[in-house]
Amino acid sequence: MGGGFVMVPAMVYLLRTPQREANGTSLAVIVPVAIVGATVLGGGHQVDLEVGIALAIGAVGGAVPGARLSRRFSDIGLRRAFGIMAVAVGVLMIADAVLHAVGGSWHLGAGLRPTGLSLWLMALVVGAVAGVLSGLLGIGGGAIMVPAMTLLLGLSQHLAQGTSLLVIIPTAIAGSSTHFRMGNIRLETAAWLSAGGVVGAVAGASLALASPDELLRLLFGCYLAVTGARMLQTPRTKLTQPTMASR
Repeated sequence: MGGGFVMVPAMVYLLRTPQREANGTSLAVIVPVAIVGATVLGGGHQVDLEVGIALAIGAVGGAVPGARLSRRFSDIGLRRAFGIMAVAVGVLMIADAVLHAVGGSWHLGAGLRPTGLSLWLMALVVGAVAGVLSGLLGIGGGAIMVPAMTLLLGLSQHLAQGTSLLVIIPTAIAGSSTHFRMGNIRLETAAWLSAGGVVGAVAGASLALASPDELLRLLFGCYLAVTGARMLQTPRTKLTQPTMASR
């Protein structure tokens, strides 16, 4: 996914980083993390280049305006809206994993394998939505692209995860560049997070290649549901530190 769902809350609650700077810094860190993860999964042939190119075009186009829109929307509103979406997608992924385990080779996206123009249109729309949310929330967009690829485009979980990491690279570059110009990236924090993230990406991608498809689908759905529920909660404390831009 890129790691934004872990880094953004950690920076906000543990490092006391303002929300917009956490979003921008997370996107900067996602770039090297996604490169390493995509390289490992790509070596295992878990990347669909055609889907990846179509998603990347839409995602890059959405990441820049998404980052700019972060100035205009309240953090609480964005958290709650995405929390609802994450819970809904997580429940769908859990149901899909259970049905796949019970019903053999069938799952929710089994009959949806668009090709040609329909594939490109669907991928462009999914990519654009993921790009906008990536720029707004600093999450990379994998939480949108992975479920969409498995439920709408008919890709396996392994293939969706590898393709998502590939698409996240240009998406995060576009979004983080815009955040950098707005003064929303803490370079020292980004450097330390990148060092740990690259090591974790190698381990995570290796585990993904060795894990059953149904298990990955179930774990991903549970993670989205739990994270979405957490995002729906109102923060107990309000951060008031000055931002890098105001400094």
